[in-house]
Amino acid sequence: MKKLLISSLLATALLVSGCVTKQKYAELEASYKTCSENLEVLNQDNINTTNANKQLEQEVTTLRSRTKQLCADTLSLSKKLNQSEKDLAKATRDYDELLQQFSELNMTNNTQVNKLLSDIEKIKTQLNEREAEINAQRDALNLTEMELADKESRMNELQQILDQKNAEVKKLKETVTNALKGFEGSGLNITEKNGKVYVSMEDKLLFSSGSWVINAEGLQAISKLAEVLENEKDISVLIEGHTDNVPYKGNGTVKDNWDLSVMRATAVVKALLKNTDIDPARLSASGRSEYYPIEDNDSAASRAKNRRTEIILTPKLDQLFKIIENN
Repeated sequence: MKKLLISSLLATALLVSGCVTKQKYAELEASYKTCSENLEVLNQDNINTTNANKQLEQEVTTLRSRTKQLCADTLSLSKKLNQSEKDLAKATRDYDELLQQFSELNMTNNTQVNKLLSDIEKIKTQLNEREAEINAQRDALNLTEMELADKESRMNELQQILDQKNAEVKKLKETVTNALKGFEGSGLNITEKNGKVYVSMEDKLLFSSGSWVINAEGLQAISKLAEVLENEKDISVLIEGHTDNVPYKGNGTVKDNWDLSVMRATAVVKALLKNTDIDPARLSASGRSEYYPIEDNDSAASRAKNRRTEIILTPKLDQLFKIIENN
């Protein structure tokens, strides 16, 4: 557009000035061409300058924004710096106070440390004393454990003997029960209690009312029992006579239930010894009168059960007693 305008102006100038020479025209045309080229260059420079200017304006805008942010950051940092300086000043004061307190505490701690050391020494002394006591107690405990072990061994031995005696008592009961089997239901009762065998015979099996003379059936029962005792030579025999609470009205030497119970027990002893080789030293008789009833004397049936003779068979316990004495 600019080139067309310039060409028009040049042509107009030539027309105005009249005719020119060919050489002049060529010079003008060359000048025009040079001007056109210069103009192109200038136009391009102008465009470049405009673009550069726009870019610079953008950079300026960016730099202004960054400058504004830097100002804000600087202000913030300045405030933080001021606060940090205040915090540092406070921390310095606190440090000085703590240092002073530490110094005071250090002096106090020296006293406390000395006291603690003294207390530690006392505790050490107490511990040593306690250790000596513990050692003494340990020695005593070891001795006690040895004694207990020895007693346990004796107890085991004792238990073995007891088990053996119990087995013997059970066997004895079975033997007596088999020997007196024919007298069941005749007032005979055989029990095992406290390591002994109790052969209880009611009066209806042995005696008539108020009598201490053994009847025929009773003599048969005692004879069977005597056979067992002849074979069981290590059995001690206690015969106890018992009555009910009805007063005995007798005459002569037998005046009351005491006399009657003794006479009946003695009669059984003599029956056991008659025609046997039983050692009399194994037997003893005792009268208990009415004072060891097995039932209340409130009926004829209960009084009949209380009128009885108990033959108590006790195995010899010499070995057992020897162990007990040693313990």
